[in-house]
Amino acid sequence: MQRIALCYRVKPDKKEEYVKAHREIWPEITRGMKEAGCREMTIFLRGNSLFLYALIEDFDEFNRIRAKDPHFHRWNDWMNELLESPFDAEEPAAFAGMEEIWRFEEGDVP
Repeated sequence: MQRIALCYRVKPDKKEEYVKAHREIWPEITRGMKEAGCREMTIFLRGNSLFLYALIEDFDEFNRIRAKDPHFHRWNDWMNELLESPFDAEEPAAFAGMEEIWRFEEGDVP
């Protein structure tokens, strides 16, 4: 299982549309995510900044499967209209990957 963390930003005038889209997410999207190996995904919002956390069985395989899904392409095209891009000089796309540097799990404590 892989943990994925991404940060990105919604365009200020598109924030309400982005939030509404995720509150009313298409069932084809969530079904496709499950079929591609996503076990959990959470998106957090502060101002216009977004943080996505996901548990995915195999991220490369997830992307391969999703790339074949026409619903994913429609959704992705729509979301790309709502997001700022590029994220920064290091990330030419809207999404910036984040490196995991620390994790706490209760089972690690004797």
